[in-house]
Amino acid sequence: MRVLKNVNLEEIRKIYNSSTKEFISEQSNIEAVTDENMDNYLYYLDDVKEAVGYITIYTKRDFIEQEEFDADIDVKQGSVYIWEIGTKKGYEGKGIATSLVKYIINIYSKVDIYSVVDVENIGSVKIHEKLGFKPVESFVGHFFGEKDEKYLIYKLSRN
Repeated sequence: MRVLKNVNLEEIRKIYNSSTKEFISEQSNIEAVTDENMDNYLYYLDDVKEAVGYITIYTKRDFIEQEEFDADIDVKQGSVYIWEIGTKKGYEGKGIATSLVKYIINIYSKVDIYSVVDVENIGSVKIHEKLGFKPVESFVGHFFGEKDEKYLIYKLSRN
């Protein structure tokens, strides 16, 4: 396994386009590869030429406002936010997303890490809870139309 930072960003778009797009909007994914405040990590298996997963980290603390979440939490300076995690179609359920979150936990070992998860995304909920993230707030959003979507804001505290 290899993880590379901020290289081959077009591969993130390929992974996004190969996935179900159920929990990540097109606009969010475009921001992931174009915003200078994003760090993108691509996951490669030793026997596969193209990336099979990615995780995007937003490095500023204003993610609540940036994402227009209806939430009121105090985010400390230096905190980072998991903007999105994607796994290439055919590679889901093989531990790639878990490995990427573990990698981020290791890299950002001295700061709080936040992540917002749709409660219907059971796989993502399980990953976050298994790795020690705790829900700190919930809210309802309408990012994919008129339907109420319930979200949890998770936090991995470092002090």
